[in-house]
Amino acid sequence: MKSYHFALFFIISLGLWADPILDESVEGILNHTRLSRIPTVISLLEERSHEKILTGDYLSAKEDLKKAILLKQSIGMKESEGNAQLLFQMADLETKLGHSCEALHYTALAKQIVRKVSIRQELTQVSIKQGQGGGKWETCEEVSWLQD
Repeated sequence: MKSYHFALFFIISLGLWADPILDESVEGILNHTRLSRIPTVISLLEERSHEKILTGDYLSAKEDLKKAILLKQSIGMKESEGNAQLLFQMADLETKLGHSCEALHYTALAKQIVRKVSIRQELTQVSIKQGQGGGKWETCEEVSWLQD
């Protein structure tokens, strides 16, 4: 019975990693996926990113989170609680990668969204560790892939 559960878990896990739509570009996902399925794709990208973080593959996890954020923005959810949470996750990931300026930028964007949609900050805050030698916010470059 245990081998059955392991096999089932393995098959389900493999499905999260092997879904070819997740490996496409944001534009490809939008062109080949029904609009009603985009939130599911976003969830799958978040799950896959989390799994990659657990295995230490931070760069791939970052790409999945980036796709999820861009997909949320493309379907009109730029100023949503979910997008703020993704930005906080991206900030945490950037901190793990040692990119304190990028982490500060994502945190600031997420906090702006939190203020705009009146989400209680204690529910969505993620503690961001300050990177060593991170410099001031003014010296940080803006994250160019985010849509205005």
